[in-house]
Amino acid sequence: MEKIDGSVYFISDCHFGIPNKQESDQRERRVVAFLDSIKQNVTHLFLLGDIFDFWFEYKDVVPKDTIRFIGKLAELADKGVHIYYILGNHDMWNFGYLQKEIGLTQLKGNHTFIINGKKVYMGHGDALDPKDYGYHLIKWIYSRKINRRLFAALHPSWAFAIARAVSLKSRKAHTIEDCYFQGEENEPIITYCKKILQTEHYDYFLFGHRHFMLFFQLNENSHYINTGDWLTHDSYVVMENGKCELKQFCKEKE
Repeated sequence: MEKIDGSVYFISDCHFGIPNKQESDQRERRVVAFLDSIKQNVTHLFLLGDIFDFWFEYKDVVPKDTIRFIGKLAELADKGVHIYYILGNHDMWNFGYLQKEIGLTQLKGNHTFIINGKKVYMGHGDALDPKDYGYHLIKWIYSRKINRRLFAALHPSWAFAIARAVSLKSRKAHTIEDCYFQGEENEPIITYCKKILQTEHYDYFLFGHRHFMLFFQLNENSHYINTGDWLTHDSYVVMENGKCELKQFCKEKE
């Protein structure tokens, strides 16, 4: 269990790449502006998944977009900021390029940190509903090495085109209601958090994935925070000086 102290920031669900290059580029500039605004203060930065809507690395080929964002991460890392990237369901095929080139720490699944004295459980937030059998099956298929190798056998132009088509179809299949809080009893992440609290205390649970901003009190001493997204909310979480806050970046959208 890693212990860290300082000014710690969390973002998730930038989904760079959708729905088109123009909108993605505008979103990227907002995220870069946000990172630039905190660079004198931040000591640790957590990327809680789905930063890219699609990412796949070949041995000598990586996606060519988001150069401003990747460059800003490199700048922060060179300044001594500790960056942690917990992979989401959209960017799970990140095999270490950013870890090698930037020096960030790449993680999968859920993890516990002690941050400024608070016990924090965090991850992207997908696959926490045990009854979502279809999603678990799809994630299992994507995680198999043989399937990754078959996909890698495709020419990048074909592979990226297929991936973008699948992503857009998936996006259209999700209703607007999926991006809003459905009530305590209908939120699998809340159920998941409460189950963990039956045997172990955590001060905060931090997840993304659901694309809404939420600061929810689970019991007298524990809270669940959803970091929101950068498609709609331009939101982030900051932990510093004994406080944990869910905020929105106020720079005017382009």
